[in-house]
Amino acid sequence: MKIVTVEQMRAVEQASVELGVSLDELQLNAAGALAREVEGLFSEGCGPALFLVGPGNNGRDALIAAELLVQRGWMVRAYLAPGVGSEDVLTRLREGGAAVQQHADAGGWGLLRAWIAQATVVVDGLLGIGIHGTLREPMAGIVTVAGDEVGVRRVSVVAVDLPSGIDADSGQVAGVALRADYTLSLGCVKVGLLKFPGAGYVGRLIPVDIGLPEASCTGLRVELLTGGSTAPLLPARPLGGHKGTFGRVLVVAGSRNFVGASYLAGAAAARSGCGLVTLAVPEWQRTALVSSLPEATYLPLQDGSEEAWEANAQAVAETLPSCNALAIGPGLGQGESVTRLVMAVLESNRGAQAVPTVVDADALNALAGVDRWWERIGAGHILTPHPGEMARLTGLSTVEISEDRQAVALDAARRWGQIVVLKGAFTVVAAPEGTAWISSAAISALGSGGTGDVLTGLMAGLLAQGAESVDAARAAVYLHAAAAELSLASRGTDRLLASDLLPEIPRAICDLQCLEERAL
Repeated sequence: MKIVTVEQMRAVEQASVELGVSLDELQLNAAGALAREVEGLFSEGCGPALFLVGPGNNGRDALIAAELLVQRGWMVRAYLAPGVGSEDVLTRLREGGAAVQQHADAGGWGLLRAWIAQATVVVDGLLGIGIHGTLREPMAGIVTVAGDEVGVRRVSVVAVDLPSGIDADSGQVAGVALRADYTLSLGCVKVGLLKFPGAGYVGRLIPVDIGLPEASCTGLRVELLTGGSTAPLLPARPLGGHKGTFGRVLVVAGSRNFVGASYLAGAAAARSGCGLVTLAVPEWQRTALVSSLPEATYLPLQDGSEEAWEANAQAVAETLPSCNALAIGPGLGQGESVTRLVMAVLESNRGAQAVPTVVDADALNALAGVDRWWERIGAGHILTPHPGEMARLTGLSTVEISEDRQAVALDAARRWGQIVVLKGAFTVVAAPEGTAWISSAAISALGSGGTGDVLTGLMAGLLAQGAESVDAARAAVYLHAAAAELSLASRGTDRLLASDLLPEIPRAICDLQCLEERAL
């Protein structure tokens, strides 16, 4: 599903009309999808479902969905903000037995609180994408009272398109907002849902198809990273395959202070399904790692002198032609010798025979110290910076980066000719030609040491199996988040170690493969 600004969404709707699909048809489609999603999410009963209804399009979507649920046997109540029209739908609701209350003044708070306390679900259709700035009364009061009451009663909230009070472009909160458990994003995902602080009110983001003509979205180049769009990217696993079929990953990582980085990246590559993992490490690291990852092979490197980088770079360059993917950077440390090693390896790995490469962590820090590095290493690598590394690479502050991660990643990908994976909540995958994908995942448990090393190894493993670089980046970002969610669910916690992700990678891949099979 495309990710849009408010201006883009309105252009999409206008294009839809010009292509023969009216706004009324889109609204009926949206309401039908909303009713189905509510039924699916709350299948244990038939209400009461409380609909909070505003005067805009989201309010009418909510009312039509309420009418559909009444027809399916649900008990429905509708609390209307001032200015709600739709008398045709309201008449049918009342005739169907739904209770409808128009907000008059603060004297209505008691009824609103009582209805929320009795509700199975509260559907938020109060405000839409046109809201900017602080909410005015009485809407601010309705949002505040509803928010307080659902919090006390722990009643689930489903937001229609976006939680009321969130700016659809900036993600800013208009003084007060209604926190949702589920947000049903209609037609296209509004970019503000993927920006904080508004993102903290979204809950689980569920993209909902409302029948927009495909041609109405022509020119939109930013998409939500979903299971449905990711599943086809997984490399094929032929029954007659062998370890040569599934490729060899070379991992250049680790140092005396960061031994675990080599293990995490190598183990993640192995768990991805590649045929062979080779760790390029000094002998003392090999001794430390062999019992943890006995499946790996090793490329011995020198250690102990500033001049060792040259021999090590030559050893890596000589080995690369027999490999199918390279991961370089996790835990390498920093210093002139590391910069020379990284640049020598990357400069040797360019041209028609270049091995697909993931550049991460200290390899990125090394690039940041080299003037116009992108002209020296060739195009098409995958770079995986977190905001701090991106700041060093671009000269921007982390605050500037966080203000518009999508734009920063796209600009960097274009200037450098690289695939940029800007990590963090709502990871952005940006390609040089101007296309981007944004993950819907914001998992605080991934904010721990080593999780980025796992992502790097996972990407390299998919590359080795034949995935194109941008496809490997997209699939790895999705699988990384899915593995985290599986780990958290199995442990019943909101904390994890990077190594907790490793056994969940095959499960996440299996789940994605099953999704692809169901789609066929």
